[in-house]
Amino acid sequence: MSGIDAYSATRNLIENSFSYLTWHEDVCERAGFKGISQVWIEDPAWYFWLNHVKGSFLLRLHAEEPIADNQYVSLSLHYFPTAEEDAYQDLSVEEKRLLSDESVFDQETNTPNFEGYDQFISLFVVAEVGFVIDSDNQLQVLLYSSERAADHSVYEFIDLLISTLNFQSKQHHQKAFLLQEGLMNTSLLSYSESAFQQFVDEFELGSELLEIIVSDSKLDKWLQAAHIDAVCSMNGACSCSH
Repeated sequence: MSGIDAYSATRNLIENSFSYLTWHEDVCERAGFKGISQVWIEDPAWYFWLNHVKGSFLLRLHAEEPIADNQYVSLSLHYFPTAEEDAYQDLSVEEKRLLSDESVFDQETNTPNFEGYDQFISLFVVAEVGFVIDSDNQLQVLLYSSERAADHSVYEFIDLLISTLNFQSKQHHQKAFLLQEGLMNTSLLSYSESAFQQFVDEFELGSELLEIIVSDSKLDKWLQAAHIDAVCSMNGACSCSH
């Protein structure tokens, strides 16, 4: 047993990182970050908005388990597109109905209202995100999986999330891997070799299943995010609520 409170660890990791981002205006603007708002429920969950993305995102914890001395948490990433986006056409009939129902969906913020929240959490899922967190609340492994096409807005959020985590912690991945299972591609970022090996052993991921990702512009950007030398803004002008 890790002895780590998964809920507190996840909240600290996300909220500390984005709070730090909001106090650095230049980085915040370059990242395209518009806002974050906590969902006031027991499980850790947040809405996010990006400047150049029309819809909104929901990131919520849905499962957790200890791995040796660390804690693994799994989060679902949901996307609520606007009607003019291509992503809207991929929605089910039920999903479209919910987005048009003003009694459960707030058109102004493009998010479910509090009373309607539970109707949405099994729908609109565009990716799964996983963290391995240690007792010092440091990220040890990060992974994300999605079946969405490369031009889907989900990857803009993933880019923002990883860049922000690295910017705040001043650390970055040591190695990157790809796991392919049918249509599902899972990218894994190893921040700690020992924690990554524990994760691989726990989920029985043989080395033959993992392909090392050669450095590319996306990985280079996440690496450089850990080394950004930014001046703290006095007023924290980036929005921390929407």
